[in-house]
Amino acid sequence: MKNKEYGIAIHWNYIGISVVFFSILTVLVLYLPNMRSVDSAILHSIKLALSPFPMYIPVFISEFGRANYMLWPQIAAGCTLVSHRYFLKAFMLILFTQISFFLKDFIKDFICRPRPEGSGLHGFGFPSGHACTTMCFYGIIIYLVNYYVRSDFWRNFLIIFFGLWIFLAGVSRMWLGAHFLSDVLAGWLLGFILVNLYIIVDRSIAK
Repeated sequence: MKNKEYGIAIHWNYIGISVVFFSILTVLVLYLPNMRSVDSAILHSIKLALSPFPMYIPVFISEFGRANYMLWPQIAAGCTLVSHRYFLKAFMLILFTQISFFLKDFIKDFICRPRPEGSGLHGFGFPSGHACTTMCFYGIIIYLVNYYVRSDFWRNFLIIFFGLWIFLAGVSRMWLGAHFLSDVLAGWLLGFILVNLYIIVDRSIAK
């Protein structure tokens, strides 16, 4: 019982730390006059460093599985969990992923930060929706893989693969000029908060 409570407490700490850093980023974006200039300089450097590579790479990474609120990845993961009789885990995975979509939209409309110039995209940029939802969905998948995949090889392979995908999804948004670095970092933090909330709920109801 003590180990269970200790494990849950750690994830509350992760949430607290993430909220602090997310709040700091929000304050900087809202009230630091030079923040956009700094972000623009960083974004220019990132795009310049990645310019030798073909643009279909970030386009593929950015849009893979994104249609209809990440419908197909959720169906695949949900069916896998249901096939192993993890019905509640499947339901919560889909629920938290959908919450990430609505939560990032709510915050975007509250902060109202314009996207980088020349992005050609509508809507606001802070936090990055791709970074948030990808972190939430695949972060939960990493948690489930870590606990339920018995093979050491496949467990480590899948954790590295999905972790790399989360990273590349955020980088792809900057590569395409759709978001600043601070947008992506905020999206990752928001998604990480939801991942830890999922873990807390999952462990709290576990027998």
